[in-house]
Parts: sequence; structure tokens; C-alpha cells
Amino acid sequence: MVNMIELTDSKDLLNDASALRERASEDGYLFFRSLVDPESLANVRRQILALCEEQGWLKEGTDPMEGIARPGVVWLEGQPEYMELYNRLLCLEDFHALAHHPSLLRVADVLFEGNTLVHPRNIARIMFPNAQIHTTAAHQDYVHIQGTPDTWTAWIPLGDCPRELGVLAILPGTHRSGIYPTRSAYGAGGLGIDTSGFPQEWRASALQSGDVLFFHSHTVHKALPNDSPDRLRLSVDFRYQSAAEPVCDQALEPHLMQVGWEQVYAGWKSDRFQYYWKDLPLTVVEWTPEYHLQAAATADQPLSAV
Repeated sequence: MVNMIELTDSKDLLNDASALRERASEDGYLFFRSLVDPESLANVRRQILALCEEQGWLKEGTDPMEGIARPGVVWLEGQPEYMELYNRLLCLEDFHALAHHPSLLRVADVLFEGNTLVHPRNIARIMFPNAQIHTTAAHQDYVHIQGTPDTWTAWIPLGDCPRELGVLAILPGTHRSGIYPTRSAYGAGGLGIDTSGFPQEWRASALQSGDVLFFHSHTVHKALPNDSPDRLRLSVDFRYQSAAEPVCDQALEPHLMQVGWEQVYAGWKSDRFQYYWKDLPLTVVEWTPEYHLQAAATADQPLSAV
């Protein structure tokens, strides 16, 4: 990888809405050190790792909060055992409540001038060590999200995330060039783009608990591999858009749609974040496979994973 540059911290612009929107428009990403209190993240991390411990994914005799993987255990999104745990994860009330954290909404409200829609389709990733080939390749999110292109993702590691654990890397400014052709790739989403002709000024930083990276749905980004010897990388993706813009129907369903909202909400203590979008005058559009049909490679000819 060429010219790996540190992310620009935008926390000094939080009180200057105009300047923050200008940087978002220019770079296609916004990075904030210490935006969310680590206690909120640790709470969700603890609950997810408790599920991992129950599933036998953690090394016996270790502190579950360290996220030390049991030797020889590697599970990937889509595999039955992963999905069994993931469907339970999607029912965690605090996981969904975290997407509505006041510090995240503060940024979103600047981007959308106070008319923010929080997508209920919240996403979590559990990335195992020794699975580098399945690292998420360079891609744009819009082909998966659809609805309005002006949707922003908040990517948040649940705990400290040094580069070796697999941080996210961004190609700033790429959101201004529309949608690039896609092809099959390993990793989450199954699609990637060829960035060999792009200016290779990727941006990535080691993150501490509480740091947050926002980026536009057209911004090219990828994960760095989890090169740690034995640690799981836990992260979440929360998405935000203007409630006045079209939203895709699938963005209003649980991630991967293997469980329904009734199942997700069954054990919740509060109804505060249940079906909140149904009271909004949204323009809902149907998801279309149009962009996925652009994939040029077959499943056995994926892009490089890193």
C-alpha cells in the first residue's frame, strides 16, 4: 500500500457546522477522536463477547473482554455457526441503542441539518485472526445501501483498534466520482472495485476506544487485515441520512434479514427505539440488484483481499 496517511481529526470543527459540512463535502469522510464515551462501547463489547464465549469462540481461561480467539477457530459471516451467533447479537437492545448515541447524532444532525434518519439496519462485524484472505476489499457502500447516495456510515471499533487489528482505510475525495464498476471479492458484501489506477493516498489511523470514522456512501474504503496473532476485531456500522431523502426498504429491515423485528425486540426493556421510523413521512424505495449485476468477476476469481 502506498502513502498510508493519518486520518484528519475533525473534532475541532464540531462547533462550526459550516466548516464541518465543507470538509465532509471535500473529503467524503469525517474522523473524530474521542467522540463517544468508551463506557458505552465497552457495554456493547461485553455483551457481544459474552455471546462469543458461550459459542466457544474465546480461549479458555482468558478475560472475555480481551477478545482472545480460541486457537484454530475461524468463523466467517454467512457460515451457519457465525449466523447463529449473529442473529442473537442482532437482538441486543444496547447494540441498537448505541446507534442513537447523542454524540453520533450531533454529527449526523450537522450533515443533515437536524433532519436525521437513523437507519435501523445496524451492522456488527466480528473479524477473526488468521482469516486475512477474507478481509473486506476496496468498495463503495451505495451498491448495498441504495436509497439516497447522501447516506453516511459511522464505523466504530468496539475497543482500541491498532492497525494490526484491522482498521478501516479511506480514499478521500472518491465520493465525487460516482459509482465505479464492481466485481466479486472476498469479505463482507462480496463486491469490490479495482483501485489500481487510483491515487494511492489511502488514509488510516490506529484507533482508540471512542474514536469514530464517518464516510459517504460513495467514498471508496476497505478494511486492513486482522494481523494480530489471536484477537477478535469487533466493530459496528451505523448509517444516517436525511429523512427527506429516499430510503431503501432493506435499510429498514434487520441486517441480513434472517430475523424479523418482532424477534429482535422480544426481550427489550424499552420501546424507545422500536419502529421509530414508522412515524416519519419517509419515501421508501425498493432495493434493486441493478448495481450488483455489474459484478464482472466470478466467485472463483475474486479481487485481492487487501
